Amino acid sequence: MLVLIVSRFLEWVHVQPKQHLSWSTPSSPRSSAEDFVLPLSASATKTSFGDQVHQESPKVQPALSWGKSLQSFLITHASIIFVILLFPVSTALVLLCLYTLPISFAWPQTISDVAQLGRELHGYTQSGTGPVAHVVGVMAITAIWKHAWSVPGSVIWNVLAGALFSPAYATVLLTALTMVGSACATLLSTPLAPFLTHFFPRALDMTRNALEGSESVADESGKKSSAWVRLSVLRLIGVVPWSGINIACGVCGVSIWDCMLGAFIGSLPWTAVTCQIGDILQTVASTPSPTPQTIPSLLTSPDIIFKLVFLSFLSLAPILGRDYLRGLISQSASPNPRRLPVDAEKTKWTWVQQWRTKLRTRSKSPARQREQNLQQLAVLVHEKRGLEELPS
Repeated sequence: MLVLIVSRFLEWVHVQPKQHLSWSTPSSPRSSAEDFVLPLSASATKTSFGDQVHQESPKVQPALSWGKSLQSFLITHASIIFVILLFPVSTALVLLCLYTLPISFAWPQTISDVAQLGRELHGYTQSGTGPVAHVVGVMAITAIWKHAWSVPGSVIWNVLAGALFSPAYATVLLTALTMVGSACATLLSTPLAPFLTHFFPRALDMTRNALEGSESVADESGKKSSAWVRLSVLRLIGVVPWSGINIACGVCGVSIWDCMLGAFIGSLPWTAVTCQIGDILQTVASTPSPTPQTIPSLLTSPDIIFKLVFLSFLSLAPILGRDYLRGLISQSASPNPRRLPVDAEKTKWTWVQQWRTKLRTRSKSPARQREQNLQQLAVLVHEKRGLEELPS
């Protein structure tokens, strides 16, 4: 009891005893003196054995694990984070470019706004080549941004380009910008492929079959259309939105060159239609001749009539040829019965010969079949008797 009191006193005054083992007397393992043997402390400055010593190490582990998990998350989803951060940055760049134009508002919302914007830009481009390059640059950045992020309203730039420039130049320029914007949309949708595949597996599977076709059917028919042909047809038909086609190309892993070529060919007629509309509106709005012209007389002029006929042809051609274009898409989805490989012909002939042999075998008379069965039975009985007569 005295030893226990002394040890408690030394703990209170923070004095470490020199020899702990001298307090315990040697005894047997069952001796009661072992209860007074004090173990050494793990700390050089503390003699207590509370929970305070073991509470410091777990504090560092959650911070380290949280940092490692954050680092692994950033490394794994770096491309997705880049796409998310790229949208506000690109939007700010587009707004800055629109702010540099000498216009009274940023973006038109009504028909009157479009007309006012066209007049302002037309007056600005007439002052020299520098303003023309400025307008073309801003138009290029804005059009690519709209197609890349699937923002509606790109048709307004088509109409304005047709009103500002010649229809041929505006058509080629806006078609090239549509091609570049579609390629950007395809590249931006590639990191989202795992998420879109998880949430829309059936739709993406159907789109992949429409873009790539069936391999087994292609082997049988011996012909398979290219991906850019299918993309061009899908854009010409107009059933699937262009933004959906761009996203599907990125998710399904279609080649970027096929996407660009399909976008250029597929969007060319519609771009020509909208640019031609802008040119017609500009012609109707302006009066270059000194004599005043009425709108009916202007619309009945040969130039306007030719443009209207050409416009009608471009707009109706994909609709009238929709069945033919759909046939181009599905031609590899159905085998061609007129073209059969040589191996298929041989296989068919072998199959016919086998069925002929089976039919001849089955066409035998019952009496002849019974006779053959009796002969086989006699042979078996003879063999059995021979085995029984053998000496054991």
